[in-house]
Amino acid sequence: MEHKATDYLTWEYSTDPAIEYLACPPPTPMNQHYPAWFKDLKAYKPTVDIAGGQTIRNCLGFRGISQIGYTIPLPEEITLFDTYFNRGRLHPDMLHGTAWARRRDDGEQWAPGDSSPFEYGVRLLHWPWRARMALGWRLLILPYLLDWSSDWHEFAGTVEPNYHIVNGTGIGSGLKWTQPILNEYNYYNIETVLAVKRSATIAQGTVTFTAVPYYDPDLLKEQTK
Repeated sequence: MEHKATDYLTWEYSTDPAIEYLACPPPTPMNQHYPAWFKDLKAYKPTVDIAGGQTIRNCLGFRGISQIGYTIPLPEEITLFDTYFNRGRLHPDMLHGTAWARRRDDGEQWAPGDSSPFEYGVRLLHWPWRARMALGWRLLILPYLLDWSSDWHEFAGTVEPNYHIVNGTGIGSGLKWTQPILNEYNYYNIETVLAVKRSATIAQGTVTFTAVPYYDPDLLKEQTK
């Protein structure tokens, strides 16, 4: 199954039977996923005493980021329990020196009965969609740009196209694929990484990431020389 988004981007769906339990639609534009606070916010608020009483609804920069990129709401809730989609194959000390690797103080508890020394767990999410893009195009994964949470953090990342092709169909994914990797396209998995507080649950339907396609003329030169 595939979903054509633009003339340079098509989303391909994994045929891995282990992921069929998820109801996971293709990525859709960010402007279809405004958070409630932004939808409810008025353009002017009497309590704002600068910028003529304008709120962020009138900010050109903030309005602009809502027009770029794609996302998928979470197809299941996220906790520190493993599922096929949400697998804890990463460790907080991989981020040693950051807030995401913070350890408990003596006597501190993250949750009742939780003996882990770490405040956060780090999760790898295996989304059953990947990008098939024209040569010269890259895919940048960013945190969701329109809302924030103190319970979890999404990490940014971008991988070189067609990295580690396996059996002519996969590109280093934790899922199985049957569609062939064709030389005239760039392929990118959607795999995202979350740091999640041990006591937190991220609700199904939450938007956590933004996938931003961008054109790199230097990459195109390299791929077509």
